[in-house]
Amino acid sequence: MRALITGGHGFVGRHLAHHLVRCGDDVAVTYLPTREPGADPEHLALPNPVQSLALDVTDTEAVNKVLSLLKPDALYHLAAVAFVPDGESDPRRVFDINTFGTENLLAGVLKHSPETRVLYVSSSEVYGHPRLGTLPLTEAAELRPTSVYGVTKACADLTVFKYCHRDGVHSVRIRPFSHIGPGQSDRFAISSFAKQVAAVKLGKQEPVIKVGNLDVKRDYSDVSDIVRGYREALLNGKAGEVYNLCSGQSVLLSDILQKLISLADVEVEVVQDPTRVRTVDCADIYGSYDKASKDFGWKPRVEQEAMLDSLLAYWLDFLSAS
Repeated sequence: MRALITGGHGFVGRHLAHHLVRCGDDVAVTYLPTREPGADPEHLALPNPVQSLALDVTDTEAVNKVLSLLKPDALYHLAAVAFVPDGESDPRRVFDINTFGTENLLAGVLKHSPETRVLYVSSSEVYGHPRLGTLPLTEAAELRPTSVYGVTKACADLTVFKYCHRDGVHSVRIRPFSHIGPGQSDRFAISSFAKQVAAVKLGKQEPVIKVGNLDVKRDYSDVSDIVRGYREALLNGKAGEVYNLCSGQSVLLSDILQKLISLADVEVEVVQDPTRVRTVDCADIYGSYDKASKDFGWKPRVEQEAMLDSLLAYWLDFLSAS
């Protein structure tokens, strides 16, 4: 299968590329032309057979050219501004990339490669603040995004629905809940915790861990489970449908941090950093993956301790070599 991953140089894109290559797919990935390949040194290396292409999804002409040349069997659309606070500082840019970039790709598929199957990576952020008594969230839950990022992903999510049901583009939408793993930027909370704990363990940082709000509960999965779900959904999910990928339970951030500290066997002081606290933060959110399990047999496999252990081991290796 010829697969194209937009945003393939990002954290999840690289893990997806590795998974698809292991499955025997012929893989190409795109990266933003203004960012040199390998610009984020902490990211995992891409597999050798993978072809990298510069592509700005907001450039209609460039999108049409890539799709008309490659005509992929599968298009995994991951390219997005993914760090939620970025949406608050530059909403127009986030709309351009997350919403109108998705529109460009779908229009290009319809015009130049109508046989392509599209998997769109939406986000649990589209659910926003769940109403009381609605957890776990199913795919039928109301969309109530409270961040610019969540609004842009909800708009794109519905755009994909339109292209499938009105225009016939074979597409599946995925709403992944939070996921972590080796190579994730330390801009994200759990990866930041793991990096700081690793730095303390190696004597590269004072025994102080800076955090945001630890009194929130989130649904975390391992990135390997998530990318496995992407391929399974694209091949065996129902066209036009949307699926949650999640662990099905929530955990306090404070508990995750304490687990990392315990795994590293270090003594630290935990200090709240006001710059890391979101102004709007949902107290608790978790989803149901029953629909994905029913339609294409997906369930998470990686246990929480193994997930955190691999992330901590990654940062220990990375910081030891730097």
